[in-house]
Amino acid sequence: MKKFKQYIVGALLLPLLLGSCTSNFEEYNTDPNRPTTLDAAALIPNLIDCLASPEENPCQRNNTFWACFGGYVTATNSWGRQFLYATYNIDDEWNKWSADWYFNTLYRNYFQIARLTNETGPVFSLAQMLRVNIMQYVVNMQGPLPYSQVKMGTFAVPYDDEQTAYMAMFEDLDKAIAGLKSAQGILEEDNTVAPYDRVYGGDYSKWLKYANTLKLRMAIRIARVEGQEEFAHRKALEAVQEGVMSSASDTAWDKLGAWKNGFNTVQEWGEMRANASIVTFMNGYEDPRREVYFKTTNNGTGAAYTGVRSGIAGITTADYANASKFKVDEKTDMLIFSAAEAAFLQAEAALLGWTDVCPSARSFYEAGITISFAERGVTSNVASYYNNSTRLPGNFTDMKNSACNYTPKNQVSIMWNESASDAEKLNRVITQKWIANFPLGAEAWNDYRRTGYPDIFPAYDNRSTQGVTKERGQRRLRFSLNEYETNRAHVQAAASMIGGDRENIDLWWAKKN
Repeated sequence: MKKFKQYIVGALLLPLLLGSCTSNFEEYNTDPNRPTTLDAAALIPNLIDCLASPEENPCQRNNTFWACFGGYVTATNSWGRQFLYATYNIDDEWNKWSADWYFNTLYRNYFQIARLTNETGPVFSLAQMLRVNIMQYVVNMQGPLPYSQVKMGTFAVPYDDEQTAYMAMFEDLDKAIAGLKSAQGILEEDNTVAPYDRVYGGDYSKWLKYANTLKLRMAIRIARVEGQEEFAHRKALEAVQEGVMSSASDTAWDKLGAWKNGFNTVQEWGEMRANASIVTFMNGYEDPRREVYFKTTNNGTGAAYTGVRSGIAGITTADYANASKFKVDEKTDMLIFSAAEAAFLQAEAALLGWTDVCPSARSFYEAGITISFAERGVTSNVASYYNNSTRLPGNFTDMKNSACNYTPKNQVSIMWNESASDAEKLNRVITQKWIANFPLGAEAWNDYRRTGYPDIFPAYDNRSTQGVTKERGQRRLRFSLNEYETNRAHVQAAASMIGGDRENIDLWWAKKN
């Protein structure tokens, strides 16, 4: 976080979230030195920035500060502060950057694209899909949000409750999918987005699969919400019938362009290391993806993969300098959406009894692992991995403080067991999905709150004043301080929708663990 304060100062000069930019949006988002005929496609990279958050400061905030709840990364610095996400007691000043950055980065560009395209054509369809994708991050971190009533120049609007927001997002996603479907046949010479698309190089057929897989993810997320089962089933079936990701070649990676890999930068500052949760599970499974995910350290007896518990109050960069880093360099591509997840989502659909969506949980569970190995370039015999019935997640032994040791609960082996309970089968699916999705911490946190799996280690120090427990972990992030300052009546109404703006409040779909 060497440049974090500098970044905050710069960000404060921008229009802050929603109400604060209501009257000046056009002014802030129209550069007088640029022609108004700006190619809308040139703004797509700014939306892509919101997916993996490659720039070092957003990467640190979005992928380590609160995504530590997903069990992939540990922030190994406390910056002399008492208030941290990791210990469940973040203060308002740092909390506000979570949702605000997504809103500002998205809408400063999205409405320009809408204006330049007259809300038609393939570039707008791609932007519309990315808007849903990005706002999914926000609704899943905080709950109610301004969405359906947000328009160009109109931002201090009422919040949608979670169900209303989800329904509006499904509607927008369906429109985007229709547009992307039409765009598949666009001639190469007419493909204006290709030079700017650092994910798929302008391949709309890939983005269509991505959009359908996003739809499947959203459907599975709400599938166990009372009253939503039939709707979720229908949306999942639509997604699969239209075509979701099915092979490693479909996986979405941010190829970075001019950016550097933010994880590499932050860990070189000494401010992040591999989380003990993911390392401990993979050590127990002797998972061959470890050598792709992490660097080894010397634990005194030889090379080892060593993680760090999240939520150690007062931690400093020197304390765990020898723990495992992510195995990335400055230009390592950053994962956005794994094709393996599509298989695991379908396996979960089978567990829900949706045989028209997926006929076999086992076959898609094993396919998910197979795709994950291919995505990561792991050449080990994948069948020998998923057919192992004896390996279990290991016990975690802290390199410095035995009080931080931890034995995972809800342990499950790798090999599919058709006679197992539905709970064990779901545990198996979510655990392997979690390993495959590394390092998408937000999605891991979503699954943990939704299912209780896998056993992501709780914060070592729980400093919550809002009822967050170690047993269930933090359930949501609070609304932005900026919103209280600029849109107070509406944010207060939003808080009342969920029973208060507290971090121990369950979201609409996250009540099961």
